[in-house]
Amino acid sequence: MSDVPSADPALRSERLSRLQTAMRERELEACLLFNEPNIRYATGVSAMPVYAMSTFVRCALVPADGPPVLFEHANSAHLARRSLGGAVRPMVAWEFFDDPASAAATFAAAIEEAMRDLGIGGRILGVDRLGTPGFLALQRAGFTIVDSAPATQAAREVKTPGEIALMRRNGALVLDMLTAFEGAIAPGVRERDLLGVLADTMLRGGGEYLATNTVCAGPNTNPWRSEATARPLQPGELVFVDTDTVGIGGYFFCVSRTFAVPGATVAPERRDTYLAAREWLEGMKALVRPGVTCAELAAAAPALPDRWLDQRYECMIHGIGLEEESPSVCYPMDPQSNGDRVIEEGMALVVELYAGAKGGDHGVKLGDEVLVTAQGIEVLAPYPFGDVGATG
Repeated sequence: MSDVPSADPALRSERLSRLQTAMRERELEACLLFNEPNIRYATGVSAMPVYAMSTFVRCALVPADGPPVLFEHANSAHLARRSLGGAVRPMVAWEFFDDPASAAATFAAAIEEAMRDLGIGGRILGVDRLGTPGFLALQRAGFTIVDSAPATQAAREVKTPGEIALMRRNGALVLDMLTAFEGAIAPGVRERDLLGVLADTMLRGGGEYLATNTVCAGPNTNPWRSEATARPLQPGELVFVDTDTVGIGGYFFCVSRTFAVPGATVAPERRDTYLAAREWLEGMKALVRPGVTCAELAAAAPALPDRWLDQRYECMIHGIGLEEESPSVCYPMDPQSNGDRVIEEGMALVVELYAGAKGGDHGVKLGDEVLVTAQGIEVLAPYPFGDVGATG
């Protein structure tokens, strides 16, 4: 396999075919995609992804039939042409200019020209995200903007054979990351040091970047949504990691583990939280199979202990691919907008939880990324859970 998996023509063809099928089913003649994972899904090309996620420097115009056109930052166009050849045009960006309306009008004209060249006569554009100057310019040019998400989400929910192979490759990388991470845990090591170990292993293994800095120990484990600090680890406390890795080929890998810092016995209440969280996770994973609906999963989910409810994670299950995706399964007491959504073979999901009492001195984060198979699930990065608190 190529060192640049997204450049694989078979993978690119599989994904584009799924997207265009979803577009035709929804009578969308064209999509204009700015969201970085959507651009990569449609074209196989990524450039400056972190920068591009916060700016409008590249986009892809995808017709319902035929090859897409990539509008690329001028200094990155040579990367795109290696894969797409002549289907790459210069992006006219409107940000960071004194007259953004004028630049955006030029951008809209370029989109109009490309649509004519692709033989698209309609004026409806499916768009995922768009800055105000670009939005207004397209409106002034006579385009009707609709949401592209129904098509892009439907296309990306079930993974292609090439995607599955790439996700398994990323699973091996995440195993290496967690091995290095656990091996570096010791009293006096800072949370940021552990984050550095995680990032170093990820980058050396071909991954791209960490989406979050979720390495937390001791009191920083409660509440959830803290990030790594310069605080040194103390013996006997808990430390957790959520890998949140944008790995090889841009695929998102979200695996969580909690460990004990050696040098002292873990307090019984911390060990109890860990064991109960692990029991919940294994019980939830056992329910996932093709044919079950999101509502059925929510109803059958193991009960979360009352003491954790106030700080429960946003959902019990969510889709995963080039980013966090659909479908998702919420806790029974929360609104479930997609209750009739059926889990299908080939979906990739993350099953996870945060276990921590409000005002408590500790919390536990556990989660696995799984592939839905005909037999149930395949855990894509089966890192051992260990036995927190068994020894001092």
